[in-house]
Amino acid sequence: MKTANVESFVAYPSRWRRALLALLASGFVVLGLWMVGTFGPVPTSHRYPHMETMIIGWICVIFFGLCAIAYIPKLFETDEQLRIDASGVRYSQWSDTTIPWSEISRVTNWNYRRSRFIVLHLRHPRSFPGKGLAAFMARANRKLTGGDICISLTGTDRRYDEAMSAMDRYRRSI
Repeated sequence: MKTANVESFVAYPSRWRRALLALLASGFVVLGLWMVGTFGPVPTSHRYPHMETMIIGWICVIFFGLCAIAYIPKLFETDEQLRIDASGVRYSQWSDTTIPWSEISRVTNWNYRRSRFIVLHLRHPRSFPGKGLAAFMARANRKLTGGDICISLTGTDRRYDEAMSAMDRYRRSI
């Protein structure tokens, strides 16, 4: 059983949301395969030439195939993804280290289409290096969002509004 301090905001993985994301990615793989002609002739369009349709199809197959593959093991994760409490913020996709509030200069948000992200601006970003894919994408995320750490609640059991409320509550108490 997961136990957490009543005061803490904790987001855990949502198995059904992650399964839905894996299914959606798989659907785009099938769409890409259709576009490259796997299920018959390559679809034609007045808008896009034959070769362009095939290139877009292969991009779909590769990109969304990797997304689907990445989400399959995530279906079985149970560890907390995000913790916000009096000691700071720990986002497991970024690091196993809790970032203390004294190191967070600002908290903003960034929206892309219908997805909302929490963006942490750090006083000393090099003191809190990322890991894995998050570290690899850090430079691009900084250019897009203007911040150091981009937190997504996609695939978790909690919502953006709840997390921002917890951020506001703890930042005011400092």
